Amino acid sequence: MKNITVRSSVVLSCFLLLASCLISCGRTSTSTPASITKLESKSGDNYKIGVILPLSGKYKIYGESALHGIECAAGVYSPCNGIIKATLVIKDDKGMPDIAAMAVEELVDKEKVGVIIGPLSSASVEAAAAKAQELGVPLISLSQKEGVTQMGEYIFSVAMTARSQIEMIVDWAVNKKKMKTFAVIYPLSTYGEASKRLFNEAVKKAGGRVVLSEGYGETNLDFSGIFGKGVKFDALFIPDSYRAVGYLSSAMMLEGIEGVQLLGNNRWNSADIAERGGEAVQGAVFVDGFSGASHSAAVQNFISVFDQVYKLKPTILESQGYDATMLASKALQATGGAHGKDVRDSLAAIPDIEGSTGSTGFDQNREVIRRMFVLTVKGDNIKELEGTYTPPPPRGKYGEPIQTPSMNR
Repeated sequence: MKNITVRSSVVLSCFLLLASCLISCGRTSTSTPASITKLESKSGDNYKIGVILPLSGKYKIYGESALHGIECAAGVYSPCNGIIKATLVIKDDKGMPDIAAMAVEELVDKEKVGVIIGPLSSASVEAAAAKAQELGVPLISLSQKEGVTQMGEYIFSVAMTARSQIEMIVDWAVNKKKMKTFAVIYPLSTYGEASKRLFNEAVKKAGGRVVLSEGYGETNLDFSGIFGKGVKFDALFIPDSYRAVGYLSSAMMLEGIEGVQLLGNNRWNSADIAERGGEAVQGAVFVDGFSGASHSAAVQNFISVFDQVYKLKPTILESQGYDATMLASKALQATGGAHGKDVRDSLAAIPDIEGSTGSTGFDQNREVIRRMFVLTVKGDNIKELEGTYTPPPPRGKYGEPIQTPSMNR
């Protein structure tokens, strides 16, 4: 069945127009809890995709970014194209669990959607996933929360988790660069503590050793005691923002520490990292699930089309929203979308689709299989690392190889 170009119009009630505010790209988001904005297809196919995102409140900017990717994959605005003609039924959860759970109920009972995309926040995704599993409707999470797919067979995830990033950067350091000793300096936060634990596990599994592990708080920014311990290591992992990296790397230079490879996660992926870190961050390496610096044809095609519509460069949030919608559309196309179990089975069985970074699908744990990028700071820019590095194939619960789509497109 050939692809169908989707053209949708935004239908808003007078109440929603009064209650909403315009965002930078001209998109209108609602402020009423769990209120609905429908994007109606101009003709026929009775496919409905539910969307739950924080479109107001403190996470609004992130929700709007994800929504742009979802809209593009649904073909709401030309030249974006969708696999099917579909109606997006969008709900604003404000990042609040109770609203997210209520949104799932309304999407299933009232709107009769075939699949739900979202939520984005960790708190909301737990509540929404529990309700989706109870009601038997597939839900594709956009949250980085670990283990969300373990909540039930109807729960899928396209999010790049902290675990997947850490495993990839450790694999690059140990197997590609032959590094053996590591340090981790992390913020004393829930995310920082979890990242430290995941890093220790990944290094041990890869055959390396973590020889230094130190945490810091917002008010404890004197790193001389850490770097003055005389411990030698090949690489330092910092699971924090590019701002913190700039400060830490400069502190290392002041302490006379040289020849240490800086390793990071996607929070480093900002054009400002070079300005903040200067010489200290040159050659720093980190990973992300999307990069405008990539030479991939799939990435550049996505960027080109997206920029024509929104006059913005997409990030990982737009990329994940796009891929989730493409996967959902493929499953609805294959099943008609009438029965949740059929859509669930179709999602699990999709070999791959052409996503924003190339070939994309789900593994046996219903977690996304997609390309990730190893990036480096070079001069004032972020560049994709050259070379032939290929991450190891994912493995199942007992170490068995998982059949995956090709990541070389």
